[in-house]
Amino acid sequence: MRVAATVLLTGLVLLFAGAGAAAIAAPTAITGPVSAVGPTSATATGTVNPSGQATNWYFEYGTSTSYGRRTPTRNAGSGSANIAVSASLTGLAPGTTYHYRVVATGAGGTTRGGDGIFTTLSTPAAGTGSATRVTPTSATLNGSVDPNGRATTWFFEYGTSTAYGARSAPRSAGSGNAARSVSAAVTGLSPGRLYHYRLVATSDAGTSRGADRTFATSGPPLVRTGAATEIGASTARPTGAVNPQGRRTTWYFEYGTTTRYGSRTPRRNAGSSFAEQAVSWPLSRLRTAVTYHYRLVARNDVGTTVGADLTFRTTGVTLATRTRAVVFGRAVMLSGRVGTARPAEPVTVFAQRFGTGSPAAVATVMTDAAGVWRFLARPRIRTAYLVSWNGVTSRQVVIGVRPRIVFRRLGRNRFRTRVIAARPFARRLVRLQRRTARGRWVTIKRIRLGRRSGATFRLQLRRRATRLRIVMSVNQAGPGYLAGISRTIVYRRR
Repeated sequence: MRVAATVLLTGLVLLFAGAGAAAIAAPTAITGPVSAVGPTSATATGTVNPSGQATNWYFEYGTSTSYGRRTPTRNAGSGSANIAVSASLTGLAPGTTYHYRVVATGAGGTTRGGDGIFTTLSTPAAGTGSATRVTPTSATLNGSVDPNGRATTWFFEYGTSTAYGARSAPRSAGSGNAARSVSAAVTGLSPGRLYHYRLVATSDAGTSRGADRTFATSGPPLVRTGAATEIGASTARPTGAVNPQGRRTTWYFEYGTTTRYGSRTPRRNAGSSFAEQAVSWPLSRLRTAVTYHYRLVARNDVGTTVGADLTFRTTGVTLATRTRAVVFGRAVMLSGRVGTARPAEPVTVFAQRFGTGSPAAVATVMTDAAGVWRFLARPRIRTAYLVSWNGVTSRQVVIGVRPRIVFRRLGRNRFRTRVIAARPFARRLVRLQRRTARGRWVTIKRIRLGRRSGATFRLQLRRRATRLRIVMSVNQAGPGYLAGISRTIVYRRR
């Protein structure tokens, strides 16, 4: 009896246990379609039946059946009827295939709906291309647009910074699934400016922006005057740099002893690139120890650009004089300047007298506060002078010498002449000349000089007032001397 009772009790327990398990049913979950699919979001739908138990639900989603992401958990209640559920799936990638399913959880367990699949919309692809046909005030912007199957419009943004600020007119790119080339001409630009631009494409799937790119409108050339090099006593090479700014450009240097310049180098071609290029040009036949102004000038069809004014000073030492001929016994001032224009610079004066083999040093003089030197020379015969400073020699200056001719009246009808120089002129001829009423000098007497290079002579003239002089020709003066002329005497016959 005890065994039977035990068996009966056990059976009752199992019967009641089975009845309880049948009473607690798991919720049902059916995955529905997606709606409102966009490039980065979609709405997933489904149906959940709580089967009379308190039930929660959510959606799982991801790029594979491993899902990996889920929506927030929500309450489906505890009814026994099917209820529609939906949730927004966010943070999606455009043009990507996703898996999703609804999941319901209650006291009876967890139920997962079937796997659903959808693909997010693709935003149009925008690729910024290069700028072409660039002029001082316009350019053509190029790129490509792939609508990715959606009706798409496009335009270019452009401006002098990445804030852009201007755009081309919107145009249609169609709704195809292949990239197509697009371009737009933009005008009203400023010459010589750097512009940023990018392509923008828009559809109901979203907006895409191409990469930022730049172009520079062509303008007047850019120039930079550089330092002068290879500076010598009469030479120099100014330097600089030219950027043609995309236009065919020529360049040259202006130079001179003032900012008026006055001289220029030949024009040279700088091409038509946007790159800076170094330029230079050799100058020759410059004045020694002189300050020169110079600047670089470049020109294209947009305009002319002038570089900064700079200066250089030629080296060496100069030698100059106001006259190239002097009467024997008189002095001539030689002067010049040294290249440093500094005081207390020693300058050596050399002289080469006619008939001697080489120049000989005759004096050393010091420069004044402005770098100027001076020397009072008294040549006795034709003499070539040059000076030396700091190892540099000046050009040569030749000073001719005229014999000194003394001419005076001794008394009535008597005159005396004498020719003085570094050598005697005995037996040489001089000419007595009279000035005519028309202003011409005519020879009226030839006089031969005596042993002391002088002569006394008588003169009978019919005119009451006559202008007279003595002339020695260069042939009679001989090598090393110029022709000589005396002072004029006014003779009045009594």
